[in-house]
Amino acid sequence: MARRKSTAAFLALIGGAFGIHKFYLGKTGTGVVYMFLLFTLVRIFGMPITVLLGFIDAVRLIGMSQSEFDEKYNSEEKLSRRYRSRHVSKSRRQRKEEERSSRYRYEKPKKRVRKNPFKTSGDKKYEDYDLEDAVKDYEQALVISPDDMDIHFNMAAVYSLLENKTKSYYHLERANELGYKKMNKVLEIDDFAFLRIQEDFEAFKEAGFRQEKAKSLEPPKDDLLQDDLLLSQLNKLKNLREKGLLSEKEFLYEKEKLLKG
Repeated sequence: MARRKSTAAFLALIGGAFGIHKFYLGKTGTGVVYMFLLFTLVRIFGMPITVLLGFIDAVRLIGMSQSEFDEKYNSEEKLSRRYRSRHVSKSRRQRKEEERSSRYRYEKPKKRVRKNPFKTSGDKKYEDYDLEDAVKDYEQALVISPDDMDIHFNMAAVYSLLENKTKSYYHLERANELGYKKMNKVLEIDDFAFLRIQEDFEAFKEAGFRQEKAKSLEPPKDDLLQDDLLLSQLNKLKNLREKGLLSEKEFLYEKEKLLKG
């Protein structure tokens, strides 16, 4: 709160002997000195000399200009007001800048999730065991969302129920490639019972639900039978040679015939 010159002068006149005006003006140390002098000098000289000092201070305050008074006694208040003014104006500037920047700030639009009505209808028909129509809807759904792993997995289940092993394998492989996390359902739910009884299912599963690797894991059965037959015939020729029923030349001739097949 700003100090007033008239108030300080009035206090100097009526209470100058006690240094009241000094306390008002923030000169606490000087006020204490006035009180000390008051009691000390009264005891020594029998008169309060500080009354005269108070009167002199009152005259000096009255003759002082307002600007000089403020500079001397209200400088702290002036600095405080100036600081608050700068702080408030700075805060206002910051708020205006923030409002201006927020007004023109670009907000990236949220990505809209495209609904796939054929997926919804396909799921409904699958639940109702309307398998043929479910396949048709799922095929339309894949046109909209070709990389939807849930559609591929459900199609694999439907094709297993329709006993179409090839297409069921294909869609299981696609679901797995796209990152489907619940491939163990193939081993658990009844809709894949048809696939699980297929001879090549174990190889398909061990290959990570991939058909090409599954085929490479199982050599063709016809080739295995031919290899077994060739080995049996070679062993017979070897036995005949060891028994002396075939000469070495005859053995090599017959062996060459078998290998050329």
